Amino acid sequence: MSWREHGFSKVIEQIPLGVAVTRLDGTLEYANAYLLKLIGARGEELVGAPLSRFVRPAVVGPHGEPRDPLGAAQNPRREVRIFGSEETLDMLESVYPVHDSAGALTHFIHLLQDISAHKQVGVLSALAFYDSLTGLPNRNLLKDRLERAVAAAKRNRGAFAVLYMDIDHFKRINDELGHEAGDELLRQIAVRLRQSLRASDSIARWGGDEFVALLDGIGDPQFAGCVTRKLLAACSGPYLLGGVSRRITLSIGVSFYPRDAQDVTTLLDCADQAMYAVKARGRNGYHVLEEPGGRYLITA
Repeated sequence: MSWREHGFSKVIEQIPLGVAVTRLDGTLEYANAYLLKLIGARGEELVGAPLSRFVRPAVVGPHGEPRDPLGAAQNPRREVRIFGSEETLDMLESVYPVHDSAGALTHFIHLLQDISAHKQVGVLSALAFYDSLTGLPNRNLLKDRLERAVAAAKRNRGAFAVLYMDIDHFKRINDELGHEAGDELLRQIAVRLRQSLRASDSIARWGGDEFVALLDGIGDPQFAGCVTRKLLAACSGPYLLGGVSRRITLSIGVSFYPRDAQDVTTLLDCADQAMYAVKARGRNGYHVLEEPGGRYLITA
C-alpha cells in the first residue's frame, strides 16, 4: 500500500509531533492526537480556543509579552512551553503560513517538537561543569581545559601559566558573619576575577575558597607577575558582607608549562606549593617558583 492511500490527515495523526492549525486570530481549528495527549484535552474542547492558553513562549519581554510574535515571518521558530494536565513540557515550535488560491493568508500551521530531554541534558551538563554558587567553571571543566592546553602547547611548542588562588582568612568570614556572607564574598570575588582576565584565559572555582586560573600563552614569569598583581589589586580591598565592611586579600601561587611540569597534576601541585609559601610569609601576595621545589624567582 502506498503512503498516499492512507490520506494526509491519517499521516498527521500518527507522527510524533504536535500539529495545530490556527486561524488568524490565534484560535484553534485543529489539533492532532499527539498534541491533544500533551495538552490533556479532547478535540471538540479545543476548537475555537486560543492556542496561547496551552502553548506559551519560553522567552518573554519585561511585561510578559512574547519576544517573537506568533507567525512573524522573520522568526518562524521559537522555544515554547506546553502547559498540560500533568506537566509542563519544553517544545520547539515552527510556524508556517497557509495561503488560499488567491494568495491571501488564511491560517497558520504549528509544528511542536518535544525538546524536554535535550533541555534536561543541558541542565545536567551545567551541573557537571559549572559551579552553582559563582557560575564559574568548576574543577571538572578546568581540568579538561588544562588537558587541552597541554596538548595544544605540545603541538605548537607553546607555554601557559597556572595560578592557584586562596582567600586569606576566609574561615573568619564564615565564623564571624555566617555562611551567607561567605557565599556572597565568593560570588563577588568570582566577578572581579572574571573581569580582570582576558577572554582567552580561564578562571574556575576549584573548591571551597580556592580558585584556579589558566593564563593562555603566558610563559614569561615577569609578564605573569604583572597579571597576578592586577588580580591582587582587583580582588583586595573592602567588601560589604552582611552589612559589615571587611578587607579581603588573596594568596596566589604560579606555575608554568613546560618549565615547571608537563602534566596537569604536577602543574597544579607546583602552583599550590607556591601559594602555601605565600601563606607562610604572611599572606596577601604571590610567588612564582623557579623550578619545582626550587627557590622563588619572584615574590611579592
